[in-house]
Order: sequence, then structure tokens, then C-alpha cells
Amino acid sequence: MAVQQVDVRLEQSCALAQQFPVLKNRGHHINAYFSAQYISFFNCTWLILNDIILGLAVGAFICDNHRPIAELLLWRTKQIAISHVESSLSWLDNWPAGLKLNTELSSFYRFTFTGLLAVSDSVIDHLAHHLPTVVFIIGAAGPLGLTMILSLLSDLLSLITFHLYLSYLLATTIFRHQLVTARSLFNLFRGRRRNVLRHRTDWWDYDIDQLLLGTMVFTLVSFLFPTVVVYYALFALSRLVIILIHAALETALAFMNHFPLFALTVRMKDPWRLPGTVAIFVIVQHIPDNAPLPFSNIFFQYLVLWSRLSAHYSPVRLLGSVVRGKYLTPIPRYSIRYRIYPDRRS
Repeated sequence: MAVQQVDVRLEQSCALAQQFPVLKNRGHHINAYFSAQYISFFNCTWLILNDIILGLAVGAFICDNHRPIAELLLWRTKQIAISHVESSLSWLDNWPAGLKLNTELSSFYRFTFTGLLAVSDSVIDHLAHHLPTVVFIIGAAGPLGLTMILSLLSDLLSLITFHLYLSYLLATTIFRHQLVTARSLFNLFRGRRRNVLRHRTDWWDYDIDQLLLGTMVFTLVSFLFPTVVVYYALFALSRLVIILIHAALETALAFMNHFPLFALTVRMKDPWRLPGTVAIFVIVQHIPDNAPLPFSNIFFQYLVLWSRLSAHYSPVRLLGSVVRGKYLTPIPRYSIRYRIYPDRRS
């Protein structure tokens, strides 16, 4: 995410370099085009300057307190991402709330995920003495803006929770295969078969041996499915929490990269400098009057970005993805990045 934020700043810098000659040679451009470039130039400049000022303040605080912050971060990481997950695995392996799981499969799950947590704990212990330096580097990025600090924090969150991501991928893969197997066996049990060419389910005649084998496998899958579900739910919940943290950081980045601060200030201070349409009032003669640009047009781009964020992180969509065993991923950064030039993907 930090590299993408650098790309955003470079694109903004290129746009400012192209807009500056337009502002310098005002007499050679029509007023409407000049006004649009004027608002865009100073709005982008204000956003960058405010971002740098906030970044310097937050970065100075992080640099002055990098050791306490690193110790707190290390303690919280080992407590939440290691100890709490291990205790949850032990609780699931001991028939939680009276739910009798498959003993062998539950032991396999616990052994696998506990081993992965042990490896991650060992890696964190070996790299712990470098964490204050990493925190100091994040604070030293303050002159690049608060957005750069937030981007680096998002990348650090992905690194320290990488073992949870691997566990989530493993649990989700098993859960999805269980769902596909159960669906196929259920169709066999009903005498139907999936037609992959026409994308539909057709009737089919099965032999008695196929029905008998399918019934046995379906029974086996049914008895193993609760164990798969509870372990999948554990890591899906952890992944959902991490995704929500990423969503908060990405919302803050979108806010700082796209908020129409200068345009809003001009609209409130001197609305006639931000024309929208022309209104004609009949008094004695027709007098054209300037109608200021409405707030909905000022926040148009910001509302588009917010609609993309809310659609991607919609609770209904996330819950549906969890139930269907789809992978939960953060929103693609290009969907919320600063759009100065036309989108080549459309």
C-alpha cells in the first residue's frame, strides 16, 4: 500500500506540473477551463500541504516514542494474534459448549494451526529487536505525509498477521471443498447431476453402486462438516476483523487524498467564484445571475469513492462471502485511488 501511495503522490505532482502553466497564462484560456484548473490545482495543493503538516506532527510523536510504541505493539501482537488464538484452538478441541466434534479431525486442526502459530511466534521473537527501528522508520516518513504513515501501518498490519492469513486460507480452502463435495453428493442423492456445459442441474440415472458409495461419502462429510465449520468460523472471524481495520485505514486514506477542501472553502466563503449554472430572474428585464455550484457536485467524486468502499465492505456482502466460503480481501487500491487521468481499465 505504501508503494501505491507513492504512485498517487507522483500522479498528483504530474497533474500540478501540467496545471501550473494554465494558471500562469490565464489570458490564453477560457474562463470555464481556467476556473476548473484553478480549483483542481489549489485543492490538490491544500490536500498535500495539510497531509504533510499532519504527517510531521504524527511522525514526530512516533519518533519520540518509538520504543514504547514498539513494546506495546509487540505485546498486543503476541497476546491477540498468538495467545488468544491458541486458547481458542484449545477451547474448540475440548468440545465447546457441549458440541461434540470429530476428535481426530479436531486434533489435526489444532496440531496444524498450533504449529503454524509456534513458527510465527518464533519469527516474531527473532525480529522483535528490529521492531523499534521499524516504528522509527514509519515515524520518519512523516514528511511524506500522514497518508504515507497510514499506508506503512497498513503494510505492517499485513505482515504481523500473515500467519492468520495463511490459517484463514487453509481453513477456507477445506471449507469450500467440503461445500462443493456436499452439494455434489446431495445432487447424487436426489438423482441429479450438474451440467457444466449448460450451467444447470439435470436429472440422471445412477447405478446402485454409485448411490451406495455416494450415500456413504455423504454421511462421512455430514459428520465431519461441523468440525470444519467451527474452525473455519474462528479464522474467518479473525480475517473479518483484520479486513475491517484495513477498511478504516483505507477510508482515512481516501478522505485525505480526495476531500474537496479548497472547493468547499471557496463555496462557503465566496460562492460566486464557484459557478454552477446560470439563473435568470424576470424583474424588468432579463438579468442573468450566477448560481453557485451545489454541494452535491463538490462532493461528487468523494461520494463515488464512498459508494465503492461501502459496497465492498458491506456487512451483507461480507457475511455472504463467509457463508459461501469466498476469500475475504481488502478493496483493490486502484478503485479508491486519486483519479486525475482517465481510467484505462474502463
